[in-house]
Amino acid sequence: MIEPFLLQGGDHACLLVHGFVGDPGEMRDLGEYLAGAGFTVFGIRLPGHTGRPEDLMDVRWTDWLAAVRLAFDALTRRAATVSVVGFSLGGALSALLATQRPVQRLVMLATPYRLGGDWRVDLLGIARYVTPWFYLLERADFSSDELRASIWRRQPDLDLDDPAVRQILRRSVKVSVAAADELRLALAAARRALPQVRVPTLVMHGHDDNTADPESAAAIASRLGSSRCELRYWPATGHQLLLTGPYQTAIFRRIERFLRR
Repeated sequence: MIEPFLLQGGDHACLLVHGFVGDPGEMRDLGEYLAGAGFTVFGIRLPGHTGRPEDLMDVRWTDWLAAVRLAFDALTRRAATVSVVGFSLGGALSALLATQRPVQRLVMLATPYRLGGDWRVDLLGIARYVTPWFYLLERADFSSDELRASIWRRQPDLDLDDPAVRQILRRSVKVSVAAADELRLALAAARRALPQVRVPTLVMHGHDDNTADPESAAAIASRLGSSRCELRYWPATGHQLLLTGPYQTAIFRRIERFLRR
């Protein structure tokens, strides 16, 4: 579990916001790249995202947004301008922030327009009071390079080809249904706020994203209130576009160029 990080640089700061059930490690490679390019970088940890599923059970989406606001305000005391880069849930929170704070540039990466899934998604508001857990890897494809990289980032010694290890992961990797419902509520709030987002925005998504529907990027871009919105898709790229895939460095460079304009 990678801790929050602050990398000192120039007078243009970047707040990096990770995704749901993620951690600052999702943003660390990008953060080091931007720091090397002269930006001050702050990678935060959202409340409840400690690696212990129990810690997310009583957290509300408004707590996540409050933490992002607090981090942004702290950066404004260090730098003249502050931009925000959000991944997945972090992108939705960053869009909400841009309606409440003077964000210089907004980057939304692999951000879902709405919570994917079947009809049961609409019942999360009820299910959270009935059943405590949703098992994330219950039907996982352990041959997926992206999934393996995501697991190995946290537990590099696991043998993911061992059937016993796979079975343990299917039964143990879980998130509270209440937290999943808070994710749903956060995405709904971000959808409503998109027309009020006026700052220059870069929206990017992987064509092969199996977590957040790739059509989300176009839907977000079409609803943004900004007169300057750039939309970019990346081929052969999944959800974790900052960690895996053949275009990682190109994605970093694209973000840097956008932030400098």
